[in-house]
Amino acid sequence: MKITTPVLLLAGVLLGLCAWQFGWQSPWRFDLAWDEEVRLHDQRIILVHMRRSYESKSLLSRADSVRVATWISFDAGPPFGRFSHRFAPEDVALIDQHQQVWYFGAAPAATDLRAGERTPGFWTLQPGQSLRQAAPAEKLPEALTRWNVIPATPDAAGLAKFANTRLTLEQKMRHWAAHPRADGEEVIRLGPPSGTSPAQK
Repeated sequence: MKITTPVLLLAGVLLGLCAWQFGWQSPWRFDLAWDEEVRLHDQRIILVHMRRSYESKSLLSRADSVRVATWISFDAGPPFGRFSHRFAPEDVALIDQHQQVWYFGAAPAATDLRAGERTPGFWTLQPGQSLRQAAPAEKLPEALTRWNVIPATPDAAGLAKFANTRLTLEQKMRHWAAHPRADGEEVIRLGPPSGTSPAQK
């Protein structure tokens, strides 16, 4: 009993520390979330709650973490109301509205572009309908020419400074200029999604 009690106490302390540090989930998984100001092509500004989920390769550093999903939530206005969705494995690069239709564009990983394995996709949200993937013949409206969601660059460690804050346009563009996407900022590769589809929240 004298040997078991200290061991149990130590185990309890370690468990409590893990729960305090990581929450009741795997210490290898973590989220980064913030409220981001997003400018639409018509100059309107919306506030989007962004949450990117990661898997870490090390408990000591988040620099090599891999993004596994991106959650978005925002007031899409009438008749949509609050819209929330989880995209996986795609990362959201574009949120915009054109003629009452919301468009959500996915940014490709640099490795996908080099390998030519797939093109990034986009999804549409129309009044009276649920989110759907674009059909093969569909194209984004010509008015939508630029990504407008902060990229997941340089890495999770570099984005951690924005966690639980309101990310203003000024802060976003300053960070964006220092850490641009490897595939550029113009919406020139968007087409219908191929492969897996995102799971609805």
